[in-house]
Amino acid sequence: MLKRQMINENPDLVLFAGDYIGSHDLYDDVSRETIVKSLEALAYPKPAFAVLGNHDNWDSNDGWTKAFAESSIKLIDNQIAKVVVNESEICIRGLGDMYSGYWTPIKLPTECKNTAITLTHDPAGLLALDGTIKTLSFAGHTHCGQIAFPLIGALIVPSKAPKDMHCGHFDRGQSGITSCGIGTSVIDLRYGPNTEPGWELIQIQ
Repeated sequence: MLKRQMINENPDLVLFAGDYIGSHDLYDDVSRETIVKSLEALAYPKPAFAVLGNHDNWDSNDGWTKAFAESSIKLIDNQIAKVVVNESEICIRGLGDMYSGYWTPIKLPTECKNTAITLTHDPAGLLALDGTIKTLSFAGHTHCGQIAFPLIGALIVPSKAPKDMHCGHFDRGQSGITSCGIGTSVIDLRYGPNTEPGWELIQIQ
């Protein structure tokens, strides 16, 4: 169903924001390489980039790095990649996950200043020291709280990012989106407003 939705929308570029595994029990049936191949199939034939999430790093940063290295998806933790989309070159800055301690500050080259996208897992990793973000930015990690209640909102959001960056669109000098994602963490349950699983289609003018 997800692949069918992506085919219908026909995105130019696919970005994966991490947490490809939630439990080691998954390895009873599949391997990291199998999971990455499924992500490849999901993105095909579009260019795709990825960063790792806290669960991936806690599992095996080296193992996931190796699995992506053998795929067509470019893993860009703490790296900058360039891709041509609709005859325009875009710089994609990947930042390692802050929540699991893999974040490193990566400065944008001068030629990337006006054509950059930043991708990370924990939205806290997007913030500059002055509390702004410097490029169009995307993150995941929070599951929009995963369990939330009317009026009260989410009881626990595992991020030091400010509340406006916990879910959906935010604007801090530049625009960004924290995706709700399609999985769960710790408890296999989503409940409450804005916690429905899903993926984001972003139209850039």
